[in-house]
Parts: sequence; structure tokens; C-alpha cells
Amino acid sequence: MLNNDEQQFNPKRLKEARLTRGLTISDLAKKIGVSKQAISQFELGESVPKPETMMNLINTLRFPKTFFYREYKEQFVGNTFFRAFATVSKKSKEMQFNKSMLAGYIYQYLENYIEFPQLNLPDITKYSNGEWDENSIEELATLVRDHWDLGDKPITNLVNVIERNGLMLFSVDVESEKVDAFCQHRKGRPFIFLGNDKQSAARRQFDAAHELGHVLMHKDIHNQDVLTRDEFKRMENQANQFASALLLPAKAFSDTVTSTSLLHFIELKKYWHVSISAMLYRSLRLGILDEGKYISLMKQMSMKKMRIREPLDDVMPIHEPTVLKRSVNMLLTAKIKSELQIIHEMGVPQDYIEMLCSLDEGTLNTKEVEPTIKLVINNTTK
Repeated sequence: MLNNDEQQFNPKRLKEARLTRGLTISDLAKKIGVSKQAISQFELGESVPKPETMMNLINTLRFPKTFFYREYKEQFVGNTFFRAFATVSKKSKEMQFNKSMLAGYIYQYLENYIEFPQLNLPDITKYSNGEWDENSIEELATLVRDHWDLGDKPITNLVNVIERNGLMLFSVDVESEKVDAFCQHRKGRPFIFLGNDKQSAARRQFDAAHELGHVLMHKDIHNQDVLTRDEFKRMENQANQFASALLLPAKAFSDTVTSTSLLHFIELKKYWHVSISAMLYRSLRLGILDEGKYISLMKQMSMKKMRIREPLDDVMPIHEPTVLKRSVNMLLTAKIKSELQIIHEMGVPQDYIEMLCSLDEGTLNTKEVEPTIKLVINNTTK
């Protein structure tokens, strides 16, 4: 049964569900056997789907019925930072943005039951002019390490460190070569989305650090669409510089580079948990390598086919976000909620809850109840 405030069809939810599944109005119309005009009218609130049409929409889009009748608490979403923004298709951006809205609904639901870690970011008001150069980015990385008591040692699991300090991390299938990860400034606490598609622990470390850089440095940029190509490129370079400085602190990293052979950087990858490519570029920026040696090492990587898949990528564990996963499992283990209740009350499809919360596939499958076996005693005697 729907609650009294969930009896009315909400046209906004239909558009969200369609865009999340990557469908155009025409695509959806063909799938359920109605006209494009009908879908447009549903999404504009000019008409309401008949019960049979509604069931077709639910089955085609694979969203719980409750989703289409829900008025969620408003989400205050700032800019969404997509890497390679200029080349990411509109369809891909819409899909990822609407997945982020589902993440917001999940968070809103869970915060009613779970006390998440407090947001703990350093005070960066002295950088309020927003002008980031190489020196101020290095200072910021050091400030973050000091604030989070990380010293100058390798960060073996940055995902855990970020979660521990109150940012919300979600896993997401980005389904695009142009998107590795993205983040959003939100009221309360920032959201960071890490792509599941690129299976590399070192790459995930760098992605997490890059998005943290955006969170800290680019809060006042409210709309990427108004940036010129050069402005966007500069912003991405700043986030990359921050990630390098955070993961590879200048003096500590320099002290470990005792050789400039490719084999040595492979060994350093085990220690710093950072990709060989990122370490080579950091070495160039710090003056450990000159440009000729850097180009030579990168050519060696290309010849050995190490640019796409580096050594150790198949053995280093890929760290998953755990806060949301533990939250859902706590509700289930303590029998506060059943699997069906979580899906129904969130109003979010099972596959997206499991993906965004890093849950094992099938975690929210409805558990079958063993049938009661009745034994009948035959009173007839022969």
C-alpha cells in the first residue's frame, strides 16, 4: 500500500527513471507501445498513465512502483564535476547525474537510521581567492595530510580515509570511457562517485584523490557549462596536481626514488600504491627526471604495453567504499528492515542500491520463506 502522500503519480520521477536507464522518449515509447507524445505528456504532468500503461512503465524501467509516486526531500546539488567534460556525451552525463540523484535518495533514507561520520575537512579560508598555483596546491595537500594525521607515509587505502572523514563515497558503473569518477558539492556533505569499470587499485586511488581536490578547490564553481575549454583544462590540471601531491608528498617520495629505471618504479608502486605513470609525471614535476628521461621511460611503457594495464594491476586489491554497505547490512542483520522493505521504502531499484552501496549482487534478494509442511494423520483403520 502507498502512503496517503504517495498516491499521486509524480511526473518528475518518470523522467528521472527514463534518463537513468539511458532511454530517449522515443525509446521508451516504442518499448511500451505508446506514442512519443504520450510519454511527453506523462513527464510534463499533462496526463496520467492508465493502470496498464503504468505497469508497462514499471516493468520496462525496472523501478519500484513506489518510486513513481514519491515526493522525495529536495536535494541541494551544486556542480557535478565530470572529467573530460567537453567530450562526455549529454546522454552519459544525464545517466550519471540521475544515478547521483538515486544516491541522494539512498543517503536520505539511511541517515534516518545510521549516524554517519562527521564531515572533517581542513579550514582552507586562507585560500578563499580561489587562485590555485603549484605552491598553494602543494600546501593544500600537506594541510590535508596534517589535518587527517597521515604523516608523509604512503596512503594505502584513500577510499577508507575519505569515508572516515565524512565524505560520502559511492560505487557506480559509469558505462563510458570518458568518465572515471565524478563528484558533487551538496548541502551537508560532498558526494564522490568512483567508477567500477576501470579495474585498477592505483587508478582508483588517484581518482579518489582527484575528486577530493575538486571538493576542496572548486566549491565556488557552480556550473561547468560556463567554463571555456582552457578554464576547464586548468581546473582538471589543478585536481591532478593535488592528487599527485597528496599521494606522493614531495620530500618523502623523492627520498625513495634511488634509481630512474622502469623496474625501480615498478617496485615503488608496491610501496606508494600509485600508478607508475603518475609517479613518473610527479618525478618530472619535482625535477627528479628531466624531460628527456621522462619521455624515454614513457616510451618504454608504451613498447611494453604498460600504458593501459600496468604491472601489479592484477594483484593489488581494489578498495571499495564500505560505509553504505555496512549501513545496509546493519539494518538487515539487526532485523530493523527486510530486503523488501529497504527497496520499497527507498523506492530505488535493487540493482542501483546494490551498485551504489558496493553490496554483493543479490544482497537484497527477497529471502524465500520455507513452506510449512502439514502432516495429515489418516484416522481410517483397516
